[in-house]
Amino acid sequence: MLHHSMPREFEIGDEVALTSTVITVLPSGRARVSIPSYNHPYAIDPPPKTRAGDKVLLVGDVTRVDREADKLTVRIDCGGLITVDKAAITRLKKHRRAQAG
Repeated sequence: MLHHSMPREFEIGDEVALTSTVITVLPSGRARVSIPSYNHPYAIDPPPKTRAGDKVLLVGDVTRVDREADKLTVRIDCGGLITVDKAAITRLKKHRRAQAG
C-alpha cells in the first residue's frame, strides 16, 4: 500500500513513485518523458496508447539519500538511476526491516 503523506526522512530501500510527463513517443515505441527536478529527458517503455502530454507513474526504490542537498537517488523499475529532489516524490511505501528476534 502506498501512503500519500510524506515522511520527513526517506530511507534506502523505500519504494517511491514519481509522476513524469510524456514529451514525445519515439518511432521505436519508447516514450521520452520529463521527470520533475531531473534535468534530462528519460526514455521508458510506455503503457499502450500513450501520447505526448500524458502523465506516467514511475516506481522505484531509493538507493541513496543526500540529506544536505535534499535529493534522492532512485532505481526506477524500467531500469536506470535518477537523482531527484525529495519534493518530486509523489508517493511512498516505507521499507520494513525485519526485526531481530
